[in-house]
Amino acid sequence: MTKRLSLATLCAGMLLATTAQAQTSPLSIGASAGITDVRYGTQTETGHTWEINGTLRVTDYTSLYSGYGQTSADFDNSNGTETTLTSSYIPVGVQINVPMSMGNVYLRGGGNYYQTKFGSDKDIGWGATGTVGFELQPTVGPKMAFEFTYADRGTAETSSVNVGTSIGF
Repeated sequence: MTKRLSLATLCAGMLLATTAQAQTSPLSIGASAGITDVRYGTQTETGHTWEINGTLRVTDYTSLYSGYGQTSADFDNSNGTETTLTSSYIPVGVQINVPMSMGNVYLRGGGNYYQTKFGSDKDIGWGATGTVGFELQPTVGPKMAFEFTYADRGTAETSSVNVGTSIGF
């Protein structure tokens, strides 16, 4: 157990030592929210999404990305009642940053582990996710981002427009 802990500490130290920003921490945490189109079977409805996320900058152009989020939408049934779709997810991906004068344009790709509930139906698994976005103020301190995200969550697919904020340390 001690050898594993020492190895994990060594690996974490090496990863932080090779990051892009020598004077500051390469970590950034944030939150985002937005509207989303949710497709479930043949039905499509508009809902909302939120996410808490973090990035670890590896180089000036790449970051590792993860977080936790939730998407929900209300679907009208043929009998006049509503059924709520709720999808909780953990995204994991690599982000490619293209620095510009006022911020970054970025592409993010990866997967998301999800749990989707629709009425009594439940779907758990892995799906693909992709994001394109623009981030204002890419240096240390507060940032603001605008992004478009597509995610496959098994029986549900989502397309979201999000606004987020984050802070780098």
